[in-house]
Parts: sequence; structure tokens; C-alpha cells
Amino acid sequence: MWHKGVFILVFLLVVAGCGGGGDSTSGSSDSNTLSVKLVWDAPTENEDGTALTDLAGYKIYYGTSSCSYGEPIVIVGNTTTYTISNLTSGTYYFAVTAYDAHGNESKYSNEVRYPDNYETEVYCN
Repeated sequence: MWHKGVFILVFLLVVAGCGGGGDSTSGSSDSNTLSVKLVWDAPTENEDGTALTDLAGYKIYYGTSSCSYGEPIVIVGNTTTYTISNLTSGTYYFAVTAYDAHGNESKYSNEVRYPDNYETEVYCN
């Protein structure tokens, strides 16, 4: 049974640039890497509809195959943007979870695929 602190998370915009600079005119000298900026909406309710009062942070999952992610990037606090740098060219899939002060983690957000900024209807387990 899930603790009431597991919440719904709505996802995600992907904005990317070449190199480490965020756009093609100010990128790093290594033009084979990407920086991907992720932006998501903060949850306001628990899964049971009660107000979310103990949000502790987020976990960003990504990988090169749909629903197949590596170890998450853990973000403490209520930041709703994050830039992942030094990615090599290719296709990436991203999802975010939220976690509360008790360590309960939400389900994955919907998955977003880069480079075409395609928001899939995939919700990975």
C-alpha cells in the first residue's frame, strides 16, 4: 500500500543546445555534446487528493531506451528545472519522480523523448 505522500507529477519540457552553453552560438568547443534543460510542473496534491505538504525533491531518470533508465539524478528541494550537460548525440528518454520527506517516491511522470521533444504517452513502471 502506498503512503499518502506519493504524488502525481505532471511533466516535462525539453530544451536542448549544442555544447555546454545552451545555444549554438555560445556552445563549448566540443560540438558533439548536448545540454538538455528539463522543466516540469511541481505537484500540489498527493495521490489521494490531499494537499502535498512534505515534498522533499525530485529524481530525474534518463537513458537511451524507452523505460530503461540508469541511476537517477537526485534533486533536493523544490527546483523544477535541471540541465543535464555533456550528453553525446543520440536519442534520450527522460522521466521525473517526486519524493517526500519520508522517502516515498511517486510513479514516473510521462516520458519525453529527445531530440524531437516528443511527449510520449508512455508511463513506465
